[in-house]
Amino acid sequence: MSDNYLRLVSYDPHWRPGEAAARDAVTIVRGLFPRAEHIGVEFEEGVTFFDAGANTESINCPLCGSDLEDWWGEAMDRAAVSGFEDLAAVTPCCHRPTSLNDLRYVWPAAFGSCALTVFNPGETSLAADQLGRVEQAIGSPLKVIWHHL
Repeated sequence: MSDNYLRLVSYDPHWRPGEAAARDAVTIVRGLFPRAEHIGVEFEEGVTFFDAGANTESINCPLCGSDLEDWWGEAMDRAAVSGFEDLAAVTPCCHRPTSLNDLRYVWPAAFGSCALTVFNPGETSLAADQLGRVEQAIGSPLKVIWHHL
């Protein structure tokens, strides 16, 4: 049997919600995903990469759309040296500055120091208005990451 995770991660890799905001967001998400096996907020020691797992299809330049998969592994290795504190990169295709967090991940992925996580949510989508309610409660715009193992 395979598992699925829905992770909601701030666009700011260093952002963390306060305890009350995290609790309020979890309450909202419980109402949205009543069949989920577990819902909680994961606080990481530092910045972590939250990927889409088996859902990952490609990694592209956010500036020109070029495929970056061959380059990406080395860029991740360089960023890992700083514990992902420095996500700055220059794309090999158009030689312009960007961030590893801003690359176009198909399916979405993000760097963050915490994630609101839904384990086996029992649903396969999150509507824009539902996401808006969670963002308002937690206090930050969020990237939606559907991770499949």
